[in-house]
Amino acid sequence: MSEPEPDFEMDLRCAQCPVRHHAICDALGASDIGELSDIMTHRTLTAGEVILHQGESSQLFAVIMSGVVKLTQILPDGREQIVGLLSAADSLGNPVSSLSNENAECVTDVKLCCFRRSQFGAVLRANPELEHRLLEQTVSDLKQARQWMTVLGKLGAQEKMARFILWLWKENRSACPHRSQGDPGSVIYFPLKREEIAGLLGMTIETVSRNISKLKSDGIIDLLDAKSIELRNVPRLQQIAQSYEDDHDQDNC
Repeated sequence: MSEPEPDFEMDLRCAQCPVRHHAICDALGASDIGELSDIMTHRTLTAGEVILHQGESSQLFAVIMSGVVKLTQILPDGREQIVGLLSAADSLGNPVSSLSNENAECVTDVKLCCFRRSQFGAVLRANPELEHRLLEQTVSDLKQARQWMTVLGKLGAQEKMARFILWLWKENRSACPHRSQGDPGSVIYFPLKREEIAGLLGMTIETVSRNISKLKSDGIIDLLDAKSIELRNVPRLQQIAQSYEDDHDQDNC
């Protein structure tokens, strides 16, 4: 009869981490998570702070514990394009290369669990389970990027807005473990400005405002203030997000 595994006292920061069972570190058991807690530090940043700079070298690899980070690329003429949004449990930084391909800027206040890239790489190589989880996350990120190409290239304005609101809704629900998953009503905070939403979705600011107003007039959402909405009809919003009826809608641009 095999002996029971000894009990390991997990670092309190890891034990109380709000994304412990959603981030890549969930691949490690209590006996191995100590390898990460030994090399990690926590950082709290405020909205507007830049974490990574495009084209510059960085030794940072991090897991987002709370908040929203936008990834942007600066075009040769100085224009900024949002290429992605990261939120709680997402990873930030490249564990195999020091070069940053995008700017990473805090949209809201952000809390990070940080590692030096070289130290994290050593733990990664010693733990195949962690390495496999990171690979799974990378594949998932690639899949989402391809899906987003479809959103930008093929969907109409109303569909794009519906998908963006649903993404915020899902992030809001996953960030609150006590929220009832059967409750369709939810208040959502828009972390981005209207012009940022327009840039992300490939629309004009006017089109963003017009489609938000249409969702309100259809009884799907309710505007609480300039930054907050309440979902009134999630099933209908999901129907719009999955519809391709407006592929050639001129409001698309």
